[in-house]
Amino acid sequence: MNRLSRYLLLAGLGLAPATAMAQARIVPYEAPANLPVKQVQAVPAQMPMAPTSPSPAPAAPSAAPAIVMPEPAPCTSGCEPAEEEQKPADKFFLEKQLDKTAAGKLLSDRGWRIYGWTQSSYNASSASRSNLPVPFIDRANEFSMMQNWLHVEKTIDTSKKEYQIGGVIDAIIPGTDSRFTLARGLFDEQNRNGDLYGFDLFQAYADVFLPNFGANGTTMRVGKFATFLEYEVVQGISNPFLSRSYLFQYNPFTHTGINFLTQLNDDWSMQNGVVLGSDNFIDPAARASYLGQLKWAPKDGKTSVAFGTTVTRPTYRRGEEFNFYNVYNLQVTHKITDKLSYVFDGSFSHIEKAPVVGSANWFGAVNYLAYAHTDRFTSNFRVELFNDTQGYRTGAEALYTAVTYGWTWKATDWFYLMPEVRYDYASKNGPFEGDRDLFTAAIGAILRW
Repeated sequence: MNRLSRYLLLAGLGLAPATAMAQARIVPYEAPANLPVKQVQAVPAQMPMAPTSPSPAPAAPSAAPAIVMPEPAPCTSGCEPAEEEQKPADKFFLEKQLDKTAAGKLLSDRGWRIYGWTQSSYNASSASRSNLPVPFIDRANEFSMMQNWLHVEKTIDTSKKEYQIGGVIDAIIPGTDSRFTLARGLFDEQNRNGDLYGFDLFQAYADVFLPNFGANGTTMRVGKFATFLEYEVVQGISNPFLSRSYLFQYNPFTHTGINFLTQLNDDWSMQNGVVLGSDNFIDPAARASYLGQLKWAPKDGKTSVAFGTTVTRPTYRRGEEFNFYNVYNLQVTHKITDKLSYVFDGSFSHIEKAPVVGSANWFGAVNYLAYAHTDRFTSNFRVELFNDTQGYRTGAEALYTAVTYGWTWKATDWFYLMPEVRYDYASKNGPFEGDRDLFTAAIGAILRW
């Protein structure tokens, strides 16, 4: 397909019917050499590639977004513990079937929920084979089963001033998104093997509410959990787009360790924790790192501001071939009207003693607008600038500009349709199969079960 033909296809795909996915061509998968798993350092193509080993790292839902989302998933960042899961309005197929059994009814009576979803997509692209370094929709002109997601949870209610125990298990079982979300030391051999459809235990943690720790109590979280650094999330039902921002992809996904969330008063909350790094499970590469956030979110206000960070000795650990880097993140949400919301997400990250390049930093800013036309139809607009100053994260030293428009139509409570069109431009080096620009048009669907 020549470039003109692709552009004509891209222009129409955003309005194409969902049957495009069923008609998509599925071809044998060959793992890209520079698959941007979070912890696998990427270096400019003209430089020798240093030894790599998979390991990623954000976010079950980060600070519960003010932007209108397809469907809230479990919040793991700046929200109050009592609000961590805005439950779906209805029970779906799996939960209904479980409720018919004695074991399922017992779990339900004790506050446990089990449900999931399947997200699939097809994208047409000006690239011939790979959209990298654009993540999650990286397989150009192909169909992807992005995630079969299983969610198990028991929430806690901080309005009850009593000791409580809850927790979450999230897993991709399987899906192509697992290639990006895997953490070091937990099933990461799948990426070394070039598996296309992998399994990932994305989250597995316990929450303990300590009512007497602080004026309003504190929630202690222990285990593997999504980061609150960056605004976007991995969960398909909670992210407004099929693709993800560079800022989200090239910063942490998950942390393993212990974290404390304290609601200081009606407006302020803080989080403090010690983790094993970013996108690192229990592995010899572990290094103690601080994780924290301070958030201002008035209950009756239209604006929230959160500053979060993870800080450690930010050096590449050569013996384990693993990246340890610092991140400083600012998120601002504002409800402009009852229908229109705005989000700003900005980060600066840096590392020392990196292979080939030495010192490296990457930073960027993402702006989001969401307009809720109806309760079931939302338009989403994203504009991003991302500067990979040494090319260490994306594989090409460049200032990336990306503009994305998409919408989410909840045809029913259990079926969503999500088309998007996206344009990417790199200031130099031609990271998109030798080109500086990339056009993609994708259509996706989510089936909740």
